[in-house]
Amino acid sequence: MAPPVGQIRPGRYLAFFVAIVAVLYTLVFATGDHRAVPKLGIDLQGGTRVALTARTETGEPPSKESLNVSREIIDTRVNGTGVQGAEVVLDGTTIVITVPGENGEKAKDLGQTAQLRFRPVIGSVAAQAQPQPSTEPQPSVQPDPSATGSAPPTATSGAPASGTPSAGAPSSTAAPQGRPAPALAQQPSSGAPAATTTAAPPATTTAATPPPADNPCTQYSALLADPKAETAALISAGKKCRQAPTLAPSKGADGAEVPADQALQQAALAAIDCAPGKKDPLVGNDDKSLPLAACDQDGVEKFILGPSFLEGTEINNATSQLDPQGVGYVVSISFKATGSKVWSEYTASHVQERAAFVLDTQVVSAPTIQGAINGDTQITGGQGGFKQAEAQKLANVLKFGSLPLSFEPSEAETVSATLGIASLEAGLIAGAIGLGLVFLYCLVYYRLLGLLTILSLVLSGVIVYAVLVLLGRWIGYSLDLPGVAGLIVAVGFTADSFVIFFERLKDEIREGRSFRSAVPRAWARGRRTILSADAVLFLAAAVLYALAVGQVRGFAFTLGISTVLDLIVVFLVTHPLVAVASKSKFLSSPKLSGLGSTQRSAVAQRAARATAGTAAKEV
Repeated sequence: MAPPVGQIRPGRYLAFFVAIVAVLYTLVFATGDHRAVPKLGIDLQGGTRVALTARTETGEPPSKESLNVSREIIDTRVNGTGVQGAEVVLDGTTIVITVPGENGEKAKDLGQTAQLRFRPVIGSVAAQAQPQPSTEPQPSVQPDPSATGSAPPTATSGAPASGTPSAGAPSSTAAPQGRPAPALAQQPSSGAPAATTTAAPPATTTAATPPPADNPCTQYSALLADPKAETAALISAGKKCRQAPTLAPSKGADGAEVPADQALQQAALAAIDCAPGKKDPLVGNDDKSLPLAACDQDGVEKFILGPSFLEGTEINNATSQLDPQGVGYVVSISFKATGSKVWSEYTASHVQERAAFVLDTQVVSAPTIQGAINGDTQITGGQGGFKQAEAQKLANVLKFGSLPLSFEPSEAETVSATLGIASLEAGLIAGAIGLGLVFLYCLVYYRLLGLLTILSLVLSGVIVYAVLVLLGRWIGYSLDLPGVAGLIVAVGFTADSFVIFFERLKDEIREGRSFRSAVPRAWARGRRTILSADAVLFLAAAVLYALAVGQVRGFAFTLGISTVLDLIVVFLVTHPLVAVASKSKFLSSPKLSGLGSTQRSAVAQRAARATAGTAAKEV
């Protein structure tokens, strides 16, 4: 049988709340690291700080607009990589990233320029003087098996592609001249693909002319060795040496093939230092319309690359996953409409040739094209594929866009949490004192209803705590000092909801109703006020979260979450418990419930009205 209008079945509401708490704490202890501890922000647990200093090709200060765009992209990368709680602040020409915990190296990765370009491979040599053929699995570029509409790759072979090789391509028999360097050969080397295009030998001589003393590569090498060299001078000399138009075959004004300058190729390759940790001054400053001499990311191979035929800005999405056809991890790329068309046409016309995926002037992978690709594409790393961290890092920087500036990262600096912990202790002491005063007031003024208020606040804290733990695991939310302030402020608003309900209850009793009959009427009138007040508060928190930056958003976030959970507690706990108390003779006792004075006041008012009515009749 359904209950009368205005009546509820308290057991169902309380059982539903218990089920919610049980599910939340089951997730807390059964998922993640099984520790019921919220993720803390940098001001509570300490962390690392990295400063990214912007640099330009000319040495002039970057524009404010480009700095703001860079800060927004880095902030997006912070959220995308799960480094929540980080603070990204623009300080002059420096972007300061403060990350909670031990994520300093990850913060440095966030400043990568991430300019991905697709370039044809003109030639390559091993970075060592005597390259050894690699026996490791070699990378290839192939359709993503999980994508629809992708053409199957053609059979892999070591034979060159049909057709005549490009005129002026470097020879495998050319002897190095001038600066000592290995010959530029189209042969497999460590980390290189197994199948490449064989280059044609020079038409006349087998030796190139030594470069003159004023060769740009000579100047570039001298600047690289000078620790006091200016960045602008390094970039200028590096572009003249490593991006000379004659590094790759081209066409003259009459349309005739102009061969590459092999001597300059040798000098450019010799000037590159592929040692791990070496910083490339051309990062973020290379010209996509010119050839490029570059190293691979492992530092085992050097390349002469042609002008870019496709930009990384045409990438729609990038994800990392296990290689379904081999070992290690791969990065799957989906292109926008224009990029997909260009990539499909290029792969169809350059089967069994190498294409280099160049990220910030370093070759990520230079695979052999196995066939025309009409859908998603996979980047496979050399030496048996990418490691998981490498693939995830590459996917993130490609997915969240390229920075308009290049940055020089500083060393990660440790940030102490001593001050934050002291502030937290002071805040918790203040919150405990305030909460104690609220409890004392409720007990004195409401008695039994005050006990229900205290119980409701405790249960609200229980559910808020579980939600904060789970949010830290699922979306990386970090509780910081402003967030703690939001929780303390929310206690007052939660208690205010109970006060509204109880005062409505007193109003009904003053009108002559009993405790039991007053509860459903007081709830029907009070819940509208509670919903309206919480809706306004939640809207204010949402607007503050959307418009604010930095730690203010943490305050708005916890305030909004607490407001929503306040409604759950009021509807599923406070109202049912008051209904249970109203049906009990013992709990509804005027002395125990705290409603005795209200009931006596109601009786006195009725008596006064009755007396006034009798006097009026006698007159």
